Amino acid sequence: MFVSAEQALEIASDEIARSPIRQDPLFAPWSDASLGQPLVVKNVFKERSYWVVPVVIRGRAAGFVRVMGSGRVAAIGALYRNPDQIEACPATVTGIDPAEASRRAKERIEPARGEVGSEPVFVHDGPPGREAWLVEVLKQGAPSRWIFVTPAFVYERAAGEVLDETHE
Repeated sequence: MFVSAEQALEIASDEIARSPIRQDPLFAPWSDASLGQPLVVKNVFKERSYWVVPVVIRGRAAGFVRVMGSGRVAAIGALYRNPDQIEACPATVTGIDPAEASRRAKERIEPARGEVGSEPVFVHDGPPGREAWLVEVLKQGAPSRWIFVTPAFVYERAAGEVLDETHE
């Protein structure tokens, strides 16, 4: 059973409400937070794996709750180091949007060699939490490379080559 987006939202809300993080000064801004739309995170083979529920403060993605497909909360985290600097948080829990991921990946795609990039898919590359946008490079209709785009950097490897993964 894979929990629905609505269930992930409810689970995240309950976890934040009962979590001791509310006592931590780092999480003080969360008293004004709301939860955003859960985003499904897939594995590199594009199968649903878990949800990331954004914690939104003043229109910024200030944190997240990672809810596994089973409904277990795997992590709660802040996307800032200083609770007085929420405005520096990203607009989206993924750090960049799919259009930006596509733009960055295109720099590595060579149409002259018959390469075509897929639409970005938000995945975890290896264990949950190692998240990136995946752009699959197709050559003659077959996947040849995977390009992973994060807010900080871009990397790639042969399509189908997986890292060690942990599954729930």
